Amino acid sequence: MNTPSRNDISQTIQTVAQRVFGDPTLQITDNLGPDQLAAWTSLTYTQLLTEIETTFNIKFKILEIIKMQTMGAIIDITMQHLAAND
Repeated sequence: MNTPSRNDISQTIQTVAQRVFGDPTLQITDNLGPDQLAAWTSLTYTQLLTEIETTFNIKFKILEIIKMQTMGAIIDITMQHLAAND
C-alpha cells in the first residue's frame, strides 16, 4: 500500500473538518487552530480527531493528541501513522 501524499491527506482532512465544523467553505492551513476558528471547541476537536481516525483507520495516542494544536500537526501525525502502516 502506498502512503497518500501530504496534499491528499490534507484534502481529506479538510473535507472532514468542513463537516465537523459545519462550514463547507472552510479552507484549512497548517497554522489553523482554535485561535483562528471559533467553531474549534473541545467537543468539535474531539469529533474531528475521531472522524480522522475512522476515515484513515488509525488510532491517535494521548501524547499525539496533546501535540495536535494546529491542522499542520494533525496532518503530519496522520501521515506518520499511515507511513507506519504502509
